[in-house]
Amino acid sequence: MQPRRLAPFAALALTLSCGIGVAADPVKSLLEIRRENVVIQEWDLSCGAAALTTLLHHQYKDPVTEKEVATALIDRAEYIANPQLVQVREGFSLLDLKRYVDARGYTGIGLGKMTLDDLERKAPTLVPIHTNGYNHFVVFRGRLGNRVLLADPAWGNRTMTTEQFNRAWIEYPRIGRVGFVVETDDKRVHALGSLKPNPRDFVTFN
Repeated sequence: MQPRRLAPFAALALTLSCGIGVAADPVKSLLEIRRENVVIQEWDLSCGAAALTTLLHHQYKDPVTEKEVATALIDRAEYIANPQLVQVREGFSLLDLKRYVDARGYTGIGLGKMTLDDLERKAPTLVPIHTNGYNHFVVFRGRLGNRVLLADPAWGNRTMTTEQFNRAWIEYPRIGRVGFVVETDDKRVHALGSLKPNPRDFVTFN
């Protein structure tokens, strides 16, 4: 079954080698490696802004920052009138994210009734998951065997087993499991940019 494209919706509120006489590349810490190509969220409720910034910056080389995205997302009459609304909704909605990318010249597309195979074909894809007792946005980067690779704005690059991911991936009434992709006017290429997974990532971030 093909994933269904959704109308706008507002409810949907992660070898060391040594040589003599050879200039070595700078050694990265484990933290730096884990956070490579991931925008880490600065605020408790900004995972949507950080995940979207990860997509824009590392998929399309858009130099936008998380702060710029979050500022634009909150610059709406309903949030200005009621600043606590973002907290009540536990963050921004996918509709908020779509409005932002559309205004920036991209096309934000929400897809429903998705399967893991659909996610793999559409990657990188922003997806809502429920983990550690709260709802959270991550970027699905790819799958290898029984593991998926995620760019998690709260942690960095991480993997889950497909079973763990399917349990965490939120399933909504009527529209099922959803994903959000960002496209450009050039439909010939679906770019992954630096979010394209390398097989060793599934071992490094295991």
